[in-house]
Amino acid sequence: MSGRKRNVQIKFRASEEEAEKLQRKVQQSAMSQQEYILKAVLEQSITNTDGIKEIVPELKRVGNNLNQTARALNEIDGALKDSGFYNYRKISEVLTEAKQNQEELKEIWQLLKQYLQKQV
Repeated sequence: MSGRKRNVQIKFRASEEEAEKLQRKVQQSAMSQQEYILKAVLEQSITNTDGIKEIVPELKRVGNNLNQTARALNEIDGALKDSGFYNYRKISEVLTEAKQNQEELKEIWQLLKQYLQKQV
């Protein structure tokens, strides 16, 4: 950074709590406040999360529907297994697919939850 002129002054407002938190972080970093703020601001990418929180209710609804479908298919599966019904194989395939979708949905939900917790 040698030879670089910093002749622009930037000011911003913070609450007392925010200022105290900033000071603690600066002290823990062993950097100057200027170095810390510049590093924090310039070296971190900002991700726009607009719309993600709106997805959560829809994701829950889809998950609930999938759970209801899986339960119904499990009931049918048990009844048809003993009856020798000719569509048993197709129903078993649908049930397997529903269970896979359920697991994928669970993984997506967990990732979304983790992501949203990091944004707070």
